[in-house]
Amino acid sequence: MVMRVSENMKFNTITENMFKSQDSYNKLAEKIASLKEINRPSDDPIGMNKVLNLRKSRDSVEQYTRNMDGCESWLTITESKLSAAGDLLADARVVAIAQSTATSSAEVRSSEAGAVQQLIDEMLTLANSKYGGRYLFSGTKMDIDPFSSSEGSVAIGTAAAAGGNTFDGSVTSSGTYTGSVNKTYVVKIVTGGELAAATYKVSDDGGKTWGAEKNDLDGGTITIGDGMDLTFTDNGAADLTTDDIFYVQAFASGYYNGNCEEMSVNIGEGTSFAYSISGEAAFTDKGDGSVDVFGALNDLKTALENNEPDTIASCIDDLKAASDQISKNISRCGTRMNRLEIAKNNLTDLGFNLTKLLSDTEDADMSEIITMFAMKETALKASYATASKIGNLTILDFLR
Repeated sequence: MVMRVSENMKFNTITENMFKSQDSYNKLAEKIASLKEINRPSDDPIGMNKVLNLRKSRDSVEQYTRNMDGCESWLTITESKLSAAGDLLADARVVAIAQSTATSSAEVRSSEAGAVQQLIDEMLTLANSKYGGRYLFSGTKMDIDPFSSSEGSVAIGTAAAAGGNTFDGSVTSSGTYTGSVNKTYVVKIVTGGELAAATYKVSDDGGKTWGAEKNDLDGGTITIGDGMDLTFTDNGAADLTTDDIFYVQAFASGYYNGNCEEMSVNIGEGTSFAYSISGEAAFTDKGDGSVDVFGALNDLKTALENNEPDTIASCIDDLKAASDQISKNISRCGTRMNRLEIAKNNLTDLGFNLTKLLSDTEDADMSEIITMFAMKETALKASYATASKIGNLTILDFLR
């Protein structure tokens, strides 16, 4: 059977092929303009999924790198301040050695006491240094001066409720703190309800770790540790609710107002890095420290004022130990910076490899694309020429 091919069929076929050529031509032109093989998910769904994953990994590497840059700056400033503190202790030791001899006099020692006071004031300035609006040596308590000019006594702060709590009753702290270091105690409600039905957990490290769940709130008063109690009074409209948070700060005697916690950031997938040096470790005899720097300096000042050469001599070893303690923390800064350098080099290599993989997946092969573009351009011109001839046909062409 002979099938008749009409002019209309020819026109529709040519037009359809021309539109296909135009679409291919436009896609190739877009790739040339963007230099990308994949410009939208429809171009290559599998490839686009790979591209998105690679971009996510690359963005994470860039964020980790920024974190490490911030840590390096923090550690550099910390090391500088600790080095200056070490120099002050060296100066104080020189004074102690010179004034512990019998050749000195009460007048000279009294004068040197004023010089030591200047060293104490400068040490206080260094210990309360800030970087980026945050105290270098306050641990995680960045909103208060880490050190005070006078020695503080044991104290318990005012109990407070976290923002967003449902419970609208009152909570108060009481007792006598028996701990040796500054701490932040946190109480978290596990099971809500009336006091008799509620259960809770206690953390003595600011919420990092938690003790066992307890259910002894029926009397309203609970013991949170180290001689401290919290008393809940159900005088509001709302009962305790799951995840309600209450906290109280406890202070040991001394000059330090911060805590022993170190600030940290992620420098890799699941890798946390502590980048701060707590003032407790560097300047006190609590926690990791062994010498109270301000106590040693004040003891020297008092001995000079009282003209006590034997007591002045006894301060020399304390000042030497204080210098060693500062040097130890300077070394910790150096060790952490070495680790950052290694981690940063590894991230740089990883970032380079991710960029290469992303380029191999996403970037267009320009020589191949331009060749295909030229071929499509030729085919498209031929389609236009053929279409124009069919478009010019009239009824007279069929009557000849």
